[in-house]
Amino acid sequence: MDKDIPVLSDAPVGLEQDELGFGRYVDPLVRVITEPATETPFTIGVYGPWGSGKSSLLRMLDQRLAAEHPGRTIRVHFNPWVHRGEPHLLLPLLHALQDTLEQDGRHRLREAAGRLGHVIAGLTSDTLLRKVSGGAVTLDRIGELSRQYAEQRGKVHSELRNLRRTLQEQADRAAADDARLVIFIDDLDRCQAHEIVDLLESVKLFLDLRHVIVILAVAKNVVDQGIAMKYREFGFEAARLMEIGDEYLDKIVQLPLTLMPIDPGAFLDRLPLPGGLATYRELLAGIVAPNPRRIKRVLNTCAVMSVVGGPPLRADIVIRLVVLRVQSPDLYDAIVARPRLAAALEDMYAGRLPLDRPDRLIERYGQAEAEPMAAAVRKFHRSQDYLGGVFCGTAFAEVKDELPGYLTMLGR
Repeated sequence: MDKDIPVLSDAPVGLEQDELGFGRYVDPLVRVITEPATETPFTIGVYGPWGSGKSSLLRMLDQRLAAEHPGRTIRVHFNPWVHRGEPHLLLPLLHALQDTLEQDGRHRLREAAGRLGHVIAGLTSDTLLRKVSGGAVTLDRIGELSRQYAEQRGKVHSELRNLRRTLQEQADRAAADDARLVIFIDDLDRCQAHEIVDLLESVKLFLDLRHVIVILAVAKNVVDQGIAMKYREFGFEAARLMEIGDEYLDKIVQLPLTLMPIDPGAFLDRLPLPGGLATYRELLAGIVAPNPRRIKRVLNTCAVMSVVGGPPLRADIVIRLVVLRVQSPDLYDAIVARPRLAAALEDMYAGRLPLDRPDRLIERYGQAEAEPMAAAVRKFHRSQDYLGGVFCGTAFAEVKDELPGYLTMLGR
């Protein structure tokens, strides 16, 4: 391998670096957002697993709106994961909206954000609640405290009703200037279950407004699971909990858009590969997952391993092991524990390993290892489609004595 190390950043990219071919999504989404006939409120769900490029798509969409429709959209960007741990994610979302409007010169949400900030601060630091939960009150004061709490809750409900009305007024003012509020929400799926539900409920309660378009970029399965966890306390069966998670987003999102898996080979062709890795392009294309983030992790690790020095390593072995480490960490750990498992899986895929012959297994692996090895082979053989490409041929058998050294270099 050559000595250059063209490591690849995982930061979201824009239209000028669209290796993913996301332009096919950007154009129709821009039309939906800017088309006067699109009825609002309107929520778009951009669905895809972690690392599939959702953040890049949001950046490209923002760039196109800024370039072609600067006056017709007021674009607000909010990353709830940055604010994880806040008492309620609605407050930093409103701050993001306020900041955007101030930069836009409109100053429309200062009062509303300040009002909500006061309400939430009162709820989260309420000395009454802290006293009750800490047991620092006597029984004869419980009635008085309950009355005070009820009064406070009434004030909160009134404030929240006023907040929605105020937000609608601001959206109407923007519409009078022929503009829509477009709110980008990214990385919600990295938050805790209760944070996911809290923000989704806030979106539905306070941003389900005329002249407002919300774009949620999420790994839908993660959000579904988070919602299911939130409602587990109600005693639903497991199957019903997952249905609730699936239904929850359906009630919020009017346009679900699931990103299609990328073509690994085409994606690799757009990336700078070191000479040694380029030689194994077909191997890489056949075994890497159709996920941009995972592909970049594999390439970065392989590129660095090619120049770290030490004993010479075969590039095809390094590629196979790095792919396993990134895509199947449980199998990689099993190989670390039993390096001969890699060659055994090669034999299994080629039909050379007779699991129904205990005597042959004992002859090959010894009495103590025969059954654990057979169990490991049964567990991982054909457990994932791409493994057929990893264990095709005899690559691991050819280096079985040196394989512990490879694993030491790569680490766990």
